[in-house]
Amino acid sequence: MIKKLAVLCTLLLSLNSVVFAQDWIRLNITGTSDYIYLDQDSISKNDNYLFYVIRYKDKNEKVMYIKYDTNGDKIGIIKTKDYSQEKYKSPELWDNSFAFMKKVDENSCLNSINKFVKNEEMVQKLSAERQLRKQNAISNNKELIKKYNEKYPGMKDYITNVENKIRSNWKLPVTNNGGIAKVQFKINRDGKLISCEIKQSSGNKINDESATAAVKSTEPFEKFPDSADKNLKDINILMTFDYYVLDMKKETGEKND
Repeated sequence: MIKKLAVLCTLLLSLNSVVFAQDWIRLNITGTSDYIYLDQDSISKNDNYLFYVIRYKDKNEKVMYIKYDTNGDKIGIIKTKDYSQEKYKSPELWDNSFAFMKKVDENSCLNSINKFVKNEEMVQKLSAERQLRKQNAISNNKELIKKYNEKYPGMKDYITNVENKIRSNWKLPVTNNGGIAKVQFKINRDGKLISCEIKQSSGNKINDESATAAVKSTEPFEKFPDSADKNLKDINILMTFDYYVLDMKKETGEKND
């Protein structure tokens, strides 16, 4: 039996604020191992048309803007462009989005994506779950923020900078298994990474390696700022990488393949 999963890879950085990766849903579709993500925030409906953006890998990462006719079961590609994590933003308006429409191939992976996108109940449920996770994470993080500020006075901006760099270096893992990985790492006064280890495994080696790689690839870090305590030799930071998994087959009631 091949499971069809959509993975929303969300990075929660438990430093001085909660930071989320782009809300891309990782799609593992029956019969294909293609690298495909769906931008949940891009999903929009206008009359009988649905609009959304997918991200995929050719030679480089690209994004494809798609128009789907739910009545005629036809699909059109509005445009494709290279993907940039820094520059990409979910479309806010889809007005006057022209595309040549054609019938969806029954064996196309887009057929499975369309099935998910037009399931309003499922999309709304995912959105509600995502918001709840964010709210809970923010609430739970307030106490941690306070502890960091008390433990490392004068280091708030420094830790924020570390957070941003690690976020930009995090490569989304291509895996079907969710879970939470917690990484503990230590940086010394000169910005050298002294240690980096998994404090809590996600239960999946690929997820864990992705989490530690995000930290290790960011070295060297900047030296401690002048605002840091002169006796401060190093800092310990705990980061939580949360991989959220949605079982599409279970939600849509599809039969086993």
